[in-house]
Amino acid sequence: MSSCTIAETKNGLSAILAALESGAEREHIIKNRDVPVAVILPYNKRPNAPRRFGFAKDDGKVIDWEMFDDMDHDIAEEFGV
Repeated sequence: MSSCTIAETKNGLSAILAALESGAEREHIIKNRDVPVAVILPYNKRPNAPRRFGFAKDDGKVIDWEMFDDMDHDIAEEFGV
């Protein structure tokens, strides 16, 4: 994670984007007078990758989203819908 001021970000934008694209950096924080105001993140190039739990994404557990489709009717009945 890198961070710098708005002016430094403007001057070094090409290098910042290259670091994000190569994976050398995971995010870049832009600060205005030492106060974080924005984050630049790399674009996810794998939109069809399996969805994973947020903090558990490195443990290999994949969510079976179709499992939730069967639950919708049961929940609707509980709420009388």
